[in-house]
Amino acid sequence: MGKNPAFQFYVKDWLSDPQLRMCSHSTKGIWIDLLCLMWEAPSRGELEGTEHQIRKMVGAENGDFQVFLQEASALRFCYAVTDHNKKITLRNRRMYREAKDQDNNRLRQQKYRDKHKSNGDVTPPSPSPSPLLGTNVPNCPQKNIVDLWHVTLPELPKIKIWDETRQSNLRARWKEDETRQNIEWWQRFFEYFRKCPFLMGEVPPTNGRKQFYATLDWAVTRGNFIKIIEGRYEEK
Repeated sequence: MGKNPAFQFYVKDWLSDPQLRMCSHSTKGIWIDLLCLMWEAPSRGELEGTEHQIRKMVGAENGDFQVFLQEASALRFCYAVTDHNKKITLRNRRMYREAKDQDNNRLRQQKYRDKHKSNGDVTPPSPSPSPLLGTNVPNCPQKNIVDLWHVTLPELPKIKIWDETRQSNLRARWKEDETRQNIEWWQRFFEYFRKCPFLMGEVPPTNGRKQFYATLDWAVTRGNFIKIIEGRYEEK
């Protein structure tokens, strides 16, 4: 896991989580220290050790740490398990899940690159000039981009039918800007979705609406595509 200097702190989650709000101030203080330690841990989002070891890491008094363990077990604001050897495992569910997703995604992307390395990512230029650019534009590698969507964002809905309307929208986004005319740009574009909780289906629905998850056909529709590029869905 790479050593990123900072992690996203979801202020709204911290302030609105009812389980966390019911905790004592000492528990909240211990938990924020543990989050920082989990970010730097070899297995990101997870800490393991004896009660004494973990208490020493955060500099907590024994009484305060006992309260933390009791409240973590009762209120379930984190994963907290003590095994038969008295070894404690603590996890921040979101941080742990995202770290595992990134590791798995990195492996899938490497397999994808290795598989397509010899084939080339972009098909030869079209013999007809593009009316938008005035030069020959490489054909849009539709299948490669759809495959890349599945590899990069496996938790989002899979494409089952890629009809002419969807192909046309993707082709248009490809042709509009020369910088988009390579598979690496689309990989970065898809990876950016992870910075947008709404696109990843992490924002609870309101007013009885269904849970929203971004789909590739939705993302390449012109209006939605522009909003994504402008950062409208990014966590602020």
